[in-house]
Amino acid sequence: MKENESSMIPLSRRNFLLRTGWIAGGVTVLTSCSSIIPPLPSLNDPTYEDAFSWIQMRADGHVVFYAPRMEMGQGTALGLCQIIAEELNLPQSAIDCISPNTDQAPPFKMTVGSEGIANYFEPISHCAASLREVLKERLRNSTQYNLLEIEDDMGGFSQPDGQIIPYADLLDDAPMVLTAETAATVGKNVKKWKKTGPKVIGESWKDPQLKAIVTGQQTYSRDVVIPGLHYGYIIHKPAFHAVLDTVDIGSAMDIKGIVAIVPSKENNFIGVVADNPYVLDEAVDAISVKWVYQDDPGDRVISDILDVERVRSTNSFEHEILSVGDLKTGLSSSFQSIEARYDTSFSAHAAMEPRAATAWVKEERVEVWSAGQDPFFTQKQVAGVVGRDVEDVIIYTHRLGGGFGGRVRCQASEEAAILSAATGHPVRVQWDRAAEFQNNYFQPAFSHYISAGVTENGKIAFWDHDFVSSPILTGSVPGYIAWIIDQIKADEGTARGSVSPYHMKNQRIRYSDIRTFVPVGAWRGLGAAPNGFAIESMMDELAVEADIDPLEFRLNNLSPSETKTRIVLETVAKMANWGGSMPDNIGRGISCAVYKGETAVAVVADIEVDHKSEKILVRRIWCAHDCGLIINPDQVAAQIEGNVVWGCNMALKEKMQFTDGTVEADNFDGFEILRHDEMPDIQISLIRSDAMPPTAVGEAAFAPVAPAITNAIFAASGRRLRKLPIMYEHLTTEN
Repeated sequence: MKENESSMIPLSRRNFLLRTGWIAGGVTVLTSCSSIIPPLPSLNDPTYEDAFSWIQMRADGHVVFYAPRMEMGQGTALGLCQIIAEELNLPQSAIDCISPNTDQAPPFKMTVGSEGIANYFEPISHCAASLREVLKERLRNSTQYNLLEIEDDMGGFSQPDGQIIPYADLLDDAPMVLTAETAATVGKNVKKWKKTGPKVIGESWKDPQLKAIVTGQQTYSRDVVIPGLHYGYIIHKPAFHAVLDTVDIGSAMDIKGIVAIVPSKENNFIGVVADNPYVLDEAVDAISVKWVYQDDPGDRVISDILDVERVRSTNSFEHEILSVGDLKTGLSSSFQSIEARYDTSFSAHAAMEPRAATAWVKEERVEVWSAGQDPFFTQKQVAGVVGRDVEDVIIYTHRLGGGFGGRVRCQASEEAAILSAATGHPVRVQWDRAAEFQNNYFQPAFSHYISAGVTENGKIAFWDHDFVSSPILTGSVPGYIAWIIDQIKADEGTARGSVSPYHMKNQRIRYSDIRTFVPVGAWRGLGAAPNGFAIESMMDELAVEADIDPLEFRLNNLSPSETKTRIVLETVAKMANWGGSMPDNIGRGISCAVYKGETAVAVVADIEVDHKSEKILVRRIWCAHDCGLIINPDQVAAQIEGNVVWGCNMALKEKMQFTDGTVEADNFDGFEILRHDEMPDIQISLIRSDAMPPTAVGEAAFAPVAPAITNAIFAASGRRLRKLPIMYEHLTTEN
């Protein structure tokens, strides 16, 4: 993607067109102004009309694509470019992909939920196809041939006489702008997606930024340098419940290079600004800050609040997801029954790149260079903290060095803007690792209790599943309105993945989403992985109790509609030679999940319990994955590999604990992730399909990994570990 240039032009319809060059020399399709300013952060799914504002064809026949997704390693923009290329019959070199600033595109939905390909395929495909058909119509009008005689060709069309007409020949010196109404005139010729002509979908295009990333040349938000740049440091609150009281700047202003000390009770921080970054630490050390601690969380034990058995004791669950049949009837028909508790830890996003931003608050314009999952939300937030109209703020976007749900809000952008407004200089604020761990929000802990039974013929007789956690989707809502939201609607992010793909005549699922003092929010997959861990662990326990092979038990209990899940289970079993002989020191486990009710995934894990090194080692992971139509196989496989690594982390590594409102681990020495020598061998099978539209990939394979590992640990050791993360000592002690 190309970096953006600064602009002083306010966002109006005409300036928007001028700024993007749409009235200057190309073909594009425009939407109405009605979708220019949606609510922020945006939750609106894209429409066909929205897509018309993202794709432009220049007079030379090349496409400029203003990608409506923020790139953080998932490859969405590359996949969307392939969709455009498929419809317009273009090579990769003919598409310029831009990460748009907020003056270059109308607001689009924040980049979350593995939605980039799944939700944007059809609008973008339709837009590109409409553009192709408009050009074909123009060619028809200039020749004696009808539309059926004009065929698609690479970069243009071929005529019956054999002549190739490139798009550029149809874009003469007259600029051409198409409205949505004009595009509608060719609507009858636009199919769901093109089935004929040169094929691009299914190829493994390489990310053009890849070389720059691995060689350190990629520009991230902390790399931005502009004339007159100053450097800011934020003294954040030391605990979640700390409130700024008084500040003694001491000798900080006497230090050469220090420009300003900016205490902000309104924003609960102290900012330090210097003309060079090397004096900031000295100034911070010279400042004394008094904090007041309100509602001391040290007196409130989180494990007591998020305790499923505490809520069960009063039968006071807030939400009932599902209730069918009769649990007592199911219990009476059970040949074997089990009840068990499963727990997962709080966890951090731990992105490679701590957040950073540069802001310049000027009289006529506020410019911000940042990297977040919703630039239009950042735009609104910045406007609010500096008291400006949203239209006065422009956000220049950059690639994120990891997001995983933790960058919907980019606080460094707001902080840099406040310091710039106070000093009149452009200011860059970048968080260090400790600030990133302490001041971002977290994945909440989950506590599950499942009681279930199985009949003599291996069918699930009943399933009673209770769990507690915290609101995820609304976790960052301010406390003074959070209670209102909690009364109106259950948090669907917390509940994600709690309904299994198995057929159960007698079933009940309940949960409570309880707020604690810990700030929580979106984290990869939301509730899918914790809920999947509990479900697939219990499925394994039921299979063992009934003396049925775990694969056979799952297949025997799948709902009739779960054909995709059956296929991935059978595929992964064949990949791993399930049922074959195993070495004495290796255990094998299996699990599956259906992400958002659409993407089916099955995983087999081989683990080794190494008693000599006292380690649990994940040796091999097999994964079968069905996401429908595959745009870029390499990108899909890369996302699955990332999911597998994260699943191993969840099972064996990641655990966030708090003491008096502070994180106990503020760097990777305390919050470990998988090391290179701990990586398993990963084998992936992508189920080939033309199912439309493609379904989610970015988080789908995450949920089955941890339970496959713990199920394998049971197979190797005979110990059932029900609390994540797990460690070797749990094999010899109570967990």
